[in-house]
Amino acid sequence: MNKLFFSLVTVLLCMNQAFAQSDAFYFVQMSDPQFGMLDGNKSFTKETKLMEQAVEAVNKLNPEFIVFTGDLVNVWNDKKQISEFRRILGQIKKEIPVYVLPGNHDFDVNVSDKAFQAYLDEYGYDSFNFQVKNTCFIGLNSPVIFADKKDEEQSQLVWMERILKNSQKCNHRILFSHYSFFVETPDEADQYFNIPLTKRGNYIDMFNKYNVDAMFSGHLHRNAKGSAGNFKMITSSALCYPLGEDKVGFRIVKVYPDRIESDYYDLDNIPVKVNL
Repeated sequence: MNKLFFSLVTVLLCMNQAFAQSDAFYFVQMSDPQFGMLDGNKSFTKETKLMEQAVEAVNKLNPEFIVFTGDLVNVWNDKKQISEFRRILGQIKKEIPVYVLPGNHDFDVNVSDKAFQAYLDEYGYDSFNFQVKNTCFIGLNSPVIFADKKDEEQSQLVWMERILKNSQKCNHRILFSHYSFFVETPDEADQYFNIPLTKRGNYIDMFNKYNVDAMFSGHLHRNAKGSAGNFKMITSSALCYPLGEDKVGFRIVKVYPDRIESDYYDLDNIPVKVNL
């Protein structure tokens, strides 16, 4: 009887592992392609080469989806920069969903109504949410938070909290933004690369209240990570010009029913296959 019992337990464990494996998936986060930055807005040939290399790699990897976390171009109203970014975006295989978010360079300094509307006219949305295999994803317009656009920020905050409240039966809640809410520690001083302390605490409290697992961001042009309670802040380096030791590349995030794993790869060392 004992042998039969342990045999059944072993079979059930194997079945559970198989089901968990089948529910696992991975996605790609790219940030700051920033067309025009490398040559002072005189050209974007270098950015074109880098992004085409990245697109070639993700087309072979076939991720569940791709998210670009802002600074799509270097000058928000430069039509040539936008057109080139969108042209290469169109080279991604149609079966791979692609989501984009605005960065600070995708608006003017104060996120004027004119710049905000121009972004919406170009891309159709400035935030998003969707689910994949019982994981909830939310993309935020973080420049409106940093620039203190009160009406837009409040509207987004209400929208986000409603989604988070309704997502508690999901395995995970994962957020995306351009700005890191903090780079390394939740109480770090205000700087160009994080969300001001006067706002940051309320957001972090909400993330922990609704069991947000992680946020993936860019803007910093180098890799960084930190945590606040169970919430993890993960910042990825840039697709155009890194400011730290990390080379140009993108992040691959693996999502399992019970955990999330991520690694940043430079463009010359992208894996041929992602093992789950």
